[in-house]
Amino acid sequence: MSNHNNYLPTLTIRVLWFKDPEQDKDKDKDSNKTTEENSDPVDKLAESIYSAFCRSIEHPLDRGMGIPVFFHRTPPGLDVLNQSRHTILVVLVDDRMVINPEWNEGLVTLAQAVQASNQQHRIYPVSLTANAFNLNPAITTTNFIRLHRYTKSRQAEQSAQLTLTLTHELCRLLLAGQDTSSRQPTIEPISSRLSPTPVKLFLSHAKADGEELAETLRDHIETTSAVQIFFDTNDIAPGFDFRTEIKGNIERSVLVVLLTDHYASRTWCRREVLWAKQNNCPLVVVHAVRDREERSFPYLGNTPVIRIAVQDFDANPQQNNWCAQVVVLALNEMLRSCWFRAHLNDLKQISLIPDHLEPCPSPPEMLTVMAKQTNNKAATDIHLIYPDPPLGMEERQLLTQAAPNVHFTTPTSCAGLSGKIENEALLEGLNIGISISNSPNLEELGMNKAHLDNAMIEIARHLLSQDAHLSYGGDLRPGGFTEQLLELVWTYDNQQEEQQKSWQVEKDETASRRLTNFVAWPNNLNYLPTVLAQHHLKSVFKFIEPPSDLNLDTPQQKTFVEPDTPEHRYWWFRSLTAMRERMATEIKARIILGGQIRGYSGGIPGLLEEMLLAIRQKQPVFLLGGMGGCARVIIDAIEGRHPHELSVEYQSKNEGYAEFLSYVDEYTETRIDYPAMVDELQQAGIAGLNNGLTEDENRLLFMTPYVPVMVALVLKGLAVCKNLKGA
Repeated sequence: MSNHNNYLPTLTIRVLWFKDPEQDKDKDKDSNKTTEENSDPVDKLAESIYSAFCRSIEHPLDRGMGIPVFFHRTPPGLDVLNQSRHTILVVLVDDRMVINPEWNEGLVTLAQAVQASNQQHRIYPVSLTANAFNLNPAITTTNFIRLHRYTKSRQAEQSAQLTLTLTHELCRLLLAGQDTSSRQPTIEPISSRLSPTPVKLFLSHAKADGEELAETLRDHIETTSAVQIFFDTNDIAPGFDFRTEIKGNIERSVLVVLLTDHYASRTWCRREVLWAKQNNCPLVVVHAVRDREERSFPYLGNTPVIRIAVQDFDANPQQNNWCAQVVVLALNEMLRSCWFRAHLNDLKQISLIPDHLEPCPSPPEMLTVMAKQTNNKAATDIHLIYPDPPLGMEERQLLTQAAPNVHFTTPTSCAGLSGKIENEALLEGLNIGISISNSPNLEELGMNKAHLDNAMIEIARHLLSQDAHLSYGGDLRPGGFTEQLLELVWTYDNQQEEQQKSWQVEKDETASRRLTNFVAWPNNLNYLPTVLAQHHLKSVFKFIEPPSDLNLDTPQQKTFVEPDTPEHRYWWFRSLTAMRERMATEIKARIILGGQIRGYSGGIPGLLEEMLLAIRQKQPVFLLGGMGGCARVIIDAIEGRHPHELSVEYQSKNEGYAEFLSYVDEYTETRIDYPAMVDELQQAGIAGLNNGLTEDENRLLFMTPYVPVMVALVLKGLAVCKNLKGA
């Protein structure tokens, strides 16, 4: 049963650091400097945490870990501890924070609350300077993550060390909250005051040619890390069964396979791999074959692999740079496994995935599905769920033939399918308008543009997986939303084309048309032939001519103009309106997120105009207000308030806006009436959203910062609307 209102994710990370109030001013003064030169090193360190645990900022389309990460550059209130089962506070302490009274006071309050939580929450102070330990003593009694020894020239190492330490601590936290026999998350919070047990790495190696490598890795771990190791029979206490101890240690560890020439020929090495695979234990392979293998072990596939220069090691056994990479890879796999299980429980809270699915932290393979089939005495269907992305069609066909009673899916593939796991193309053919742009409120909400990118990508990914068509109005700027949507659609189309080839069906010529990008004049003049040719077969761009009431002659229509005069701004205003009106006639629903309230090029905020067009046509609208911006302002009006942002007084603070309004009143028949717009939104109210959600569900959508909740509610509402209208 859906429980959206009580949704608490298992884990959130909140990064706290000092905001320099002069920094933005300095950026303005040094406008000729690059972003890299202007960036505060502490800002970059904070962003590296987001990239490591949520989604890569530099490569937002890459699938990240997905753990929610929020930013706080002023001391947050205690309410942040009530927004997840486990809240991790990572405090980046520099000299500026040490001497700031507000931060000292705020951190003491937070530290006391964390201590009172009985280890449900954690605070990790991080020393960036030697003076970090001069914070209030209530903080310095907590053991620091010590990074102050790293110089500015070693920022990459500093970031890597912080990520490694946090990864280990998150593993320890999640493992302490899991049933050790099944690795399933438990409901009760962690109550021990002592540090949780460190992660254990099981070093699986052949003594014939892998022992020296294993010893080097063991020595590195023992001298540089809190990670535990299981090395060989010397780690088994006298009197205990050898086989039981080996198997039991594997089930509680990450199996690190040191793959050397003789590894696959050793019986116990093969057994260790099979035990790990059959019990869904994390496993990584260190490829260290010197010459060749007589026969490679087939069940070592389907795992992360790192290759080391073993010849360099043979020449200099003291060379151990590879060891740190192995530890990072192993801890990442443990965290992925733990987080995947915990996150599935979170998704079940909000009915985003069916309850009966059995977690499979690694993609299924012949060994695992055959084991499930063999152990299935009742001959009933078994339903597995594994991490995205989905397996290729050729793998799925092979696994289905081998184990027809074992079915498998991914969180994205089965989202919103009401208890079933086969992809039913829930939204097939439904054209959905995406309204999204940067929000001015992100920082105060603990976010930045990366959070907005993450929300847009996940929403679009789920819509595409259900065969929806997306429509968006925006220009093709580098790193912009249009570019990201295009790349996402390309990925989806390639998967669809592969599936059609695998099944040898006639190619669906509309399969590549999953996105329409509406482009208003004069932005269309900036699209070079190279860009148009690149996307020609995709039928992506739909250029909208300037409206006839502008009376622009042919030379004017072929000349790009900036909105730098009242008249030119009016041209932009009318052209953008024409583009949005055209889009409104083609879509069946609209999703609104973020949005500028100032600094736009048209006559009114773009998302506001798209909202008004949608409710006038009684289209389903989903207002996602958790990231602020124009969406939040619209929600204020929908709920009966009179937002100051929707007033001439507020909007006239835009440069040149007052002159623009005077031009509109004097020379055109158009009227920009903010009171009338607010009244229209108030009259519509929540009922006027027509989105298939209850009032309580809409109010949750208005405020949640959690992307899975946004996705779940949008999919639920769209499914209801599609069923009601037969769209």
